[in-house]
Amino acid sequence: MKKRVRQGGSERQAYWEEAMRRWKGSGQSVRAFCGNEGVRESAFYFWRRELAQRSRRTEAANGLRPQASPLTKASHSCERASPRHSSVPSFLPVRVVEDVAAESASDVEIILARGCTVRVRSGFDRQTLANVLAVLEARPC
Repeated sequence: MKKRVRQGGSERQAYWEEAMRRWKGSGQSVRAFCGNEGVRESAFYFWRRELAQRSRRTEAANGLRPQASPLTKASHSCERASPRHSSVPSFLPVRVVEDVAAESASDVEIILARGCTVRVRSGFDRQTLANVLAVLEARPC
């Protein structure tokens, strides 16, 4: 029989915080843990996400840098990942660099009669190049 947790807000939160700690220490999948505890998986996932969000909001309000929630397993977990359970997106800096290997002395550039240009680097497969040229010469570019 499924357990129903019908306490008030803070009692309900405390119940789920303890349940998350037990799950994390159990080594069980969410499905197995919920079956053993008699709770719905949907409630488990809701509270896992809710507790993580509350934790992030509290840290932000206190001027702390948000951290991974101690209530969730490591990212290498076998649990199914879902976009709705993902954390807030973050951006990383990107630096565009010039391709050093481009235009080396052993590269070949082929300009076909129709104006198509084919650039081939050293170590190319001759048969593949022959096939590509046959296709390009048969069609207009």
